[in-house]
Amino acid sequence: MFGDKKIAALSSKIEDLGAQLKEQEKINLELKGYYSDNANNEYLNQVFKYINNSISFIGFDNVDRSKLMDYYRNNAVVYGIISTTIGKAVGELADFVELQDSKGKMIESHWALDLLNKPNDAFTRSKFFKAWWVNRGVTGDAFVYGEKAVGKDRGKVASMYIIPSQEIVKIESEGITRPISGYTLSETSSIRSKLTPENTMRSFEYNPDSKNMFGLSPLATASAYLQIIENSLTRQNTSIKSGGVNNIISPEMNSIGGITALQKDDLKEQLNEKYNGNYNLPLNIPVKVQKLGDTPVDLAILDTSEYAINALCFVYGISVDTFLGQSKYENAKEAKKAIYEQAAIPAVKELLEDLNNFLQIKEGKLVLNTDNIEVLRDPKSVIETYNLAGLSLNEKRQYLGFPKIPKPYADQPMISMGTSFGDPSDYNINETQDNAGPTQ
Repeated sequence: MFGDKKIAALSSKIEDLGAQLKEQEKINLELKGYYSDNANNEYLNQVFKYINNSISFIGFDNVDRSKLMDYYRNNAVVYGIISTTIGKAVGELADFVELQDSKGKMIESHWALDLLNKPNDAFTRSKFFKAWWVNRGVTGDAFVYGEKAVGKDRGKVASMYIIPSQEIVKIESEGITRPISGYTLSETSSIRSKLTPENTMRSFEYNPDSKNMFGLSPLATASAYLQIIENSLTRQNTSIKSGGVNNIISPEMNSIGGITALQKDDLKEQLNEKYNGNYNLPLNIPVKVQKLGDTPVDLAILDTSEYAINALCFVYGISVDTFLGQSKYENAKEAKKAIYEQAAIPAVKELLEDLNNFLQIKEGKLVLNTDNIEVLRDPKSVIETYNLAGLSLNEKRQYLGFPKIPKPYADQPMISMGTSFGDPSDYNINETQDNAGPTQ
């Protein structure tokens, strides 16, 4: 009889202990995310996405290059280098493009110049050049549709339109005899014209992939490196972005008996309470804190972004010193000159080569006249060269931007005193009867 009572009491204690264990397990689950159901906790799902090393990179396949353009639109550093820096310089250089004949003489009036000055109703010369570069710089190729003139102007191009590169989804081919036969536009494109090599100019970066007809994007080359940085920042800064907690708190493994339900409720209430300003909360409960996010200062975001700038400057051919304030480029003119020489001028020359092939101008060709670009000038060294060459005063004034002097002497060569011409051995310093002059 008494034995049955003891067994019943022991069974009751066992049941109570089981209930306590289940409650303790529930407490641990709740404390880890302060929610009763972690499986449906969207905040923790985002955190675990990065903690579990399940980061996925943006896929840059051969056809869907719209992702490249999205990356350009959504990344400040990428946009800044491609558009604000190089694109702006390319647009500025458009003003120095000239049409020259076979002897290098400038042609001032021609249909190709009219086309360049107003490619279409929406674009100016500089906007056209910049838009061309943005497409070329982001996707690796740029496409320009040329609307042919009719009637007496047959054979000329009446207008030109930049085709957004991401809307070209396929480059059609008919084999070796005609490797490119046309370009397929996306179904959502607003352009309805049929694009062929005859009416479409294509500029592209060489792509070693023989199975891919598209150009190789410099941005795709740098993308993996950029995304590692971006994902690392996102992983570290998840809590700041989400506005939630930035620590997971759970009982210590060696904690004796864990914590009671009363302590759990009290801790939950204190941690979830909002305080203004800094607040230090002393806990008498042994807990373990797993840090999920850091402050922007801890992240050193500005320092980390330098790696992205390094990668982009490297693939786009410009010096990183122009962005990071190195002493070499503290002078704004020197920085601008470096961007012109390293990236913008090569880009404009590529565009002009493609335009010359596409427009088929019989009278001459489009060239970039760098002599008139102020930021590239070094007046002192040029004038020294002019002096050595014996150029006239008016030629020197023209280079410096001064008006000509309307006097004959200003157009005569300027020769330094003491300069002799010809072979010095031909001169006889001994006077003869022929050159001695009259005698007394």
